Amino acid sequence: MKILFTTCQGGVAGSTHSIYYLVRGLVQKGHEVHLACRRGSLLWDLVQRLGSVECHDVPFASYMDLGSVRAVGRIVRKHQIDLINAQGGKDRNLTILAKWAFALDVKIVFTRRQRPRNEPWIKRWFHTAGTSGIVMVSKGLRDIFLAKGYSEAHLKVIFNGVPEDLLLNVKKENVEELRRVHGLTGKVICCISRKKLQGEIISALKYLPEDYSILFVGINEGDFAEWLARESPKQRILFTGVVSHEEALHYLQLADVKVLPSHMDGFGLALVEAMLSRVPVIGSRFGGIPDLIQDGVNGFLFNNGDSQDLAVKIQRLAEDEALREQFVNRAYKDAIEKFLVERTVTEYEAYFTELIG
Repeated sequence: MKILFTTCQGGVAGSTHSIYYLVRGLVQKGHEVHLACRRGSLLWDLVQRLGSVECHDVPFASYMDLGSVRAVGRIVRKHQIDLINAQGGKDRNLTILAKWAFALDVKIVFTRRQRPRNEPWIKRWFHTAGTSGIVMVSKGLRDIFLAKGYSEAHLKVIFNGVPEDLLLNVKKENVEELRRVHGLTGKVICCISRKKLQGEIISALKYLPEDYSILFVGINEGDFAEWLARESPKQRILFTGVVSHEEALHYLQLADVKVLPSHMDGFGLALVEAMLSRVPVIGSRFGGIPDLIQDGVNGFLFNNGDSQDLAVKIQRLAEDEALREQFVNRAYKDAIEKFLVERTVTEYEAYFTELIG
């Protein structure tokens, strides 16, 4: 197959690595893969290292970026692309416009990774009429789209995945150096994510022991200044700001508990990374997170806004060694059996083949 991946994003986010893993896997299976995104983005740099993927500098600057529409048309015709997998909001719209404007003989598949913010009927019609199918990265996300009026026949669930050798480059001495540099002692509660609902954790701190350390990886203190001023937590809180993926994996190894509070995640790739790292997980009861976490079996779920319940669950996992062991063993097994990228790539390949016919 000749496949073109597009995205208007490609920065520091779980979706960037999800796309990279998928591109790499399909190349390894012998397919010709192209990528259209912004030159110099993290995704561009990652894919360039593969050496076998042609990258096309397409900015997808707006929802009506006609220059990007023309660029997509040229790429599809020049390289005889069979299928476009559009990953970002702006490029999803623009790939359909390119297909219709230039009468392109190409299939279009969307991948949706987050809850839809605004799905009026005209947008739903446009996305359905212009695509051969839409991939949902979890069953929970599919259910949200069904409630918005999408046809179940047009939606295909394929879970995200991570490589089994995810921790290959994580070095114990580097982890211990981070612990020493930041002076981390006692129980460490970690959240690795761009800005989401980290305020839920800050609100829960008044119910937790003061000797806990809280580690926010991927955001700056200023992102939650109002929460901090209002709650005045007594615990030590560390904000790392944006870090590389490899650095984030090192920080993850410091955690006694990993928490992902969210109102937007269709999956939660960082949770799978924690499961493979044998770090116990807690996540919001939202979207695709319950597809990963079975409450009370391999982790805990909590309702956004219930900070006391979140605190109780954090403390149980931080201090109950038997429960931690039970959860991390089951979570590791689930990650290996359900959420490895090899399975993701195989299912995408089968779906694309079916659509192309």
